[in-house]
Amino acid sequence: MWDARSSRLWDDLEAMRPLLVLISFAGMIGMAAPAYADAQDDAFLAALQKAGIGFPAPDRVIAAAKLVCQLSGQGKPMADVVNTIQGANPGLHGDNAARFTAIAADAYCPQAIGQPAPTPSP
Repeated sequence: MWDARSSRLWDDLEAMRPLLVLISFAGMIGMAAPAYADAQDDAFLAALQKAGIGFPAPDRVIAAAKLVCQLSGQGKPMADVVNTIQGANPGLHGDNAARFTAIAADAYCPQAIGQPAPTPSP
């Protein structure tokens, strides 16, 4: 009678386990969300963290920040932009919505808050 516990196959599998774990771990790292290489996005996210404004998904918060500039560019008053951002993001309460809007404008469209637009570097 054949006994699976005494089979050499199980010995080989046990020896391969560390290799399989390593390959799985490498695969998870490769599938992880890519880091944001854009320095402007990184600076914006860092400013939010410094202000104590948390966010679950960097790509969504960056899109919301760029919406600030789009709305401002359409001539919406900043108070209306803050209300729009707060309405679309229920996690932003009170002053955090205003802070988020100011940080977003500072990072992506400083001209919206009266600062000169940054000149692109060559």
